[in-house]
Amino acid sequence: MSNINISRRLFIGASVYFVTTPIWASVFNTATALSVFTQNGQFFTAKEITILTDVAEIMIPRTEMPGATDAHVINVLDGLMLSWAGSETKQRYRSIVKQIDQLALSTFNVDYQNASKSDRESLLIELDRRAFSQRSTELSISYRKLKEMIFHIFYTAEEANPNFMLVPGTYKGDISKEQLDLYNARGRVS
Repeated sequence: MSNINISRRLFIGASVYFVTTPIWASVFNTATALSVFTQNGQFFTAKEITILTDVAEIMIPRTEMPGATDAHVINVLDGLMLSWAGSETKQRYRSIVKQIDQLALSTFNVDYQNASKSDRESLLIELDRRAFSQRSTELSISYRKLKEMIFHIFYTAEEANPNFMLVPGTYKGDISKEQLDLYNARGRVS
């Protein structure tokens, strides 16, 4: 585990959560093009982190812009499981990881970690299609909630959105240029 910690301020619902998470060690499997994590997180197991990190990276790959891994999305999600998530949410996220692994096994006769990159991508494309067309199944609901959280964490990350500014309190729609410059200099509205 690296000594580098990530500290992130997230706005979820009506609350602000401060999350500090470690960076975990991984080994890159060249045969499957997958980073396999070798240590457990604060909440998720190493296998769950491996699957979640790959899912997030498939959803938000690195291009000329940072990807989900660059923004430490799953590290933050792991920290949120301790600081924000209730027992139902924790169960939902653990369950969707198991379901994704089982889908890979039933589709490709190998678990998710041993599936090829193209198979993992096609699995998630199909899962995404089903989740938004058959919205009432437990798998669809869990997958959509996971996807929503991955994108929320990503878009509030400094790596993905260096100009993101959390605006707590009341709406301040009519401000002067000087006030805007002051808020930008502080990195917050207060």
